Amino acid sequence: MVNIKNIIMKKYLVLLLIGLILSLHSFSKDFENLHRALDIANNTIWKYTSYEEWKNNRTINPRPKYNIYTGETVGNSYNCYEYTNIIEMLMTAMKSLQKVKDIPGADPEYQKLFDHYEQLVWDASTINLDYYKGYAIVTSSTQSEVRWENIIGVHRQEKIDPQNHNVSGRLNVYDDQMWLIRCFLEIYSILEKEAVSLSGDALATNKERRKWYLDYSEYLTAYCLDGWDQSKKPNGEEWGGITWGPGYTSKHTCSNSPLISPLVWLSEIYSESPDKIDFLVRGDYNTNRVTSESMLKSDYYMMYAEKIYDFVNNTFLREDNVYGDMIGCKTTVPDSGPNKGLRTTISNGNLDRTAYSYNSGSTLSGVADLYRVSDDPEKKKKYYEDLVALADASFKFFTDSQIKDDYYSFPQNKTGKAEFDACLLRAWVEIYTNSIYDTSYYIDAFSKTLNFAYDNYYKDGFLPMDHLVGWKPNMIAEDNYDNRDDVRVSGLRTFSYSAQFSWISLADLFKHK
Repeated sequence: MVNIKNIIMKKYLVLLLIGLILSLHSFSKDFENLHRALDIANNTIWKYTSYEEWKNNRTINPRPKYNIYTGETVGNSYNCYEYTNIIEMLMTAMKSLQKVKDIPGADPEYQKLFDHYEQLVWDASTINLDYYKGYAIVTSSTQSEVRWENIIGVHRQEKIDPQNHNVSGRLNVYDDQMWLIRCFLEIYSILEKEAVSLSGDALATNKERRKWYLDYSEYLTAYCLDGWDQSKKPNGEEWGGITWGPGYTSKHTCSNSPLISPLVWLSEIYSESPDKIDFLVRGDYNTNRVTSESMLKSDYYMMYAEKIYDFVNNTFLREDNVYGDMIGCKTTVPDSGPNKGLRTTISNGNLDRTAYSYNSGSTLSGVADLYRVSDDPEKKKKYYEDLVALADASFKFFTDSQIKDDYYSFPQNKTGKAEFDACLLRAWVEIYTNSIYDTSYYIDAFSKTLNFAYDNYYKDGFLPMDHLVGWKPNMIAEDNYDNRDDVRVSGLRTFSYSAQFSWISLADLFKHK
């Protein structure tokens, strides 16, 4: 016999734990997009994960797909890139909630929502991320067979055992680390703002968590920068660029651009600090001798932010001002001569010019941050020109030129995906809310289409892939690929829709401040 009382209690506890869902009447029109972000998050996170596991041991192990008609999950667990979107979703909601809860006279329920999301983010970032951690033995352009600990592998393990889990070679990629660094540093910033109003145990917990986010971000940043190619051309210039992973030879926009903004943020964090960092430098083309140097952290991080942007801008920028994807390379590790034991990479000129909104979005965020902090007039001028050209070109390229009933075809048009388009939207919002360039038209167009889908096709926390046409029940992919399947909805897609609403809500709050 079904225990109705237990079912009701479980549903009540789920709603209470994930955020004390606020009723629509408690939101002003200005907060509608935030409400929709929370509505998607609160309605779906436990459909992809097990509430019982989380309640009993704080384990969040999401399944990749959820069938909206049968209620069944598909697949065993996420890879790390997909999993990171849970952290991104919760973090972006926290950013909006922080602004709303601190408005004078705000409903105290917003603070409760913020606190619950902060705890979920902590669980997702610490306890559950450990399932992806392992060690990696890496040969870079300055070091031979160095063992790195607690690196993020691609696949989730059945148990936590970082010391014995080998994620070397192609079992880890640099961009997975980069997206986590971005999230962790943003959470660090959010918690830093919270610390001003805390005291006692709450302040101690806040301080402990901030330290964890910052320390681990710096460690993963060091790992990613170890992947920077310092091998030299005959003219003495670096080949430059970070490969997709230590087991790959190709260099991608996606393994470089996502790190630009975090490097700028780290430079800002240490802008008034005397802390220095020791790093390795590879010598000239003939000797390639590796030496150790030291630099202020603020200068070191900014140096690499600029170097990475220059590499991406010079290598992947297309004539239409959006960014291509990757360049092929040939890698060797000589066993003799001046390059003995060091990774030496030479670009082969095989350039993939396919444009993804993900790549243009992460580059746009990076150049916007460089512009924001630069005090060099020439650099600042170039960064501004670059970001304006990219902001405009990305809207032109990644939206449908045919307007249907005054709606642009957003998102996932052309070569984009929901998580890719969220990256581009984020960049437009960052530029707008920092008063760098007016991208409000692009944000409003994105918002209009996304809200059209919510108003007309929203189903128990889910949105269809085609926001203007609606659900396509017959579109079920044999290979279960997200962009060919509109029934078994990817958590990656769903969590990205929630994040999109959160980013739009930040633009709303800026517009009506």
